[in-house]
Amino acid sequence: MRRRTSRRAYTKITKRVKSSWSKISAGAGALAFLQQVTAKDMEGTAGLPIDQKAKTFMNALSGRITGYNPFGGNVPQTINVGGIFNRWSGIGLGAILYGMVPVRALPHKGKAKTLGKSLLTGGILGGLFDAPDLSSPNLLQPRHGGNSGMVVGSTQ
Repeated sequence: MRRRTSRRAYTKITKRVKSSWSKISAGAGALAFLQQVTAKDMEGTAGLPIDQKAKTFMNALSGRITGYNPFGGNVPQTINVGGIFNRWSGIGLGAILYGMVPVRALPHKGKAKTLGKSLLTGGILGGLFDAPDLSSPNLLQPRHGGNSGMVVGSTQ
């Protein structure tokens, strides 16, 4: 006779997968935060040795958040309100909305919601300290060197 797998073994495997899913979600949120904060400063480090990449990473992370550069870089502290709308916050919001769809046939809605919350949080916090994009207009900066954000007397 063949031996059957006990129900207890199946429950242990299911609990193990559930407990590791929360770790995966937390790690994804932290990775989204780190990638968002340091992406623009790490663009030119493709051919550098690993120690130089690590120094650039640490300068970018601590410089963008606190303004202190431990390895003598020149990365300024930044607060970028417009940076909270990025790919990570968009993916997180999409995953949360997927988890809220009232259809029972959709798989893994609870896991998607957990992952979405983590990515949304990491994306918003990372975007807040992200370097500003100079190609897009910033609503808080004056345009054309003036004192207000409005363009008065435009000849369009």
